[in-house]
Amino acid sequence: MQIPSPFKFTCVGVVSLVLGCVAPAQTEFRSEPPTDLQQSAMEVLTSGIQDPTNPIVRVQAVEALESVGGENAKSWIRSALLDGNPAVRFAACVAAGMLGDRAAAETVEQKLRDENASVRLAALFARHRLGRTDRTGELTGYLLQNSDISVRRNAAMVMGLLGEQGAIKVLARAMRDSDPGVRQNVLEAMARLGNKEARQELTFRANSGVGSEEVLALIALIATKDRSLIDTYRYKLTHAEHLETKLAAARGLGTCGSDDGYSIAMQGLQTTKQLHEDRDDPPADQILRTRQLAAAALGAIGLRDAIPALQRALDSTDDARLKISFARAVLEIQLHPVDLPPNSAHSGPHR
Repeated sequence: MQIPSPFKFTCVGVVSLVLGCVAPAQTEFRSEPPTDLQQSAMEVLTSGIQDPTNPIVRVQAVEALESVGGENAKSWIRSALLDGNPAVRFAACVAAGMLGDRAAAETVEQKLRDENASVRLAALFARHRLGRTDRTGELTGYLLQNSDISVRRNAAMVMGLLGEQGAIKVLARAMRDSDPGVRQNVLEAMARLGNKEARQELTFRANSGVGSEEVLALIALIATKDRSLIDTYRYKLTHAEHLETKLAAARGLGTCGSDDGYSIAMQGLQTTKQLHEDRDDPPADQILRTRQLAAAALGAIGLRDAIPALQRALDSTDDARLKISFARAVLEIQLHPVDLPPNSAHSGPHR
């Protein structure tokens, strides 16, 4: 169910099962009543989770709701546990676990018997996060012994989300896997769990000069929440060859409290043409990817100035995937807004 390819990756923690990205970090929510803008953005996400035609849209909506939806997201994610598509059920299990939604515990328990192996392992993850750890050890079998590549990749991903240092030893054994996608997810998981060698390897890959590899490495590093990486992000923003790499770096800088990447993120948001010639990477895919990366960067940076442009982008597209990315960015900014200081040139730390 995962679809690896040289430059076809999704950018913002979207579509975990389908495209193997890391799950998004959660946002700390405010207690104030939602504004009209927040309500409108939430409606985009709840509409996406009900999309009748495209499971990728529903997965994106699940992951966005987990990240920025607050308490109201939980009931929607519970409904996604019953979705007919295994990718959506997988994402919903992961989200329920990340949110610690005890009201989902019974349904999660049922997913241990799901026909799809990736859904079953995601249910193991969720029940662990909900306090039932007696079967968590079964994840090792999914990672090291399952014949399905996508199952092994997904097992590596959720083990990185467990927050258990003991998982590093098991993950290290999977670095001998014959599939590069499994090894990539294992590396990301180990880095997330604090392994220094994994973080060093990802930093090396972030400077490989290969666009897709650089972006995936930067996204993995962002998930570690290691603020000491700010110089790495700043270097890639300045020196990277590919716009997508610059946008990932801009997002990383935003998570470190810097708006250095604001201008490049605004540029990426307005992209309407292909960035490079590649018969295996259609222009439409390049534009989608770039605009999603730009939205993620703007959401991380958090400047209120970006909201009008995001709203215009949201209103002007019919692509449900982009709508979710733009709405998510709006909510991220609304939840932790940053006002532009007087005479700012969009540079330097802002929080």
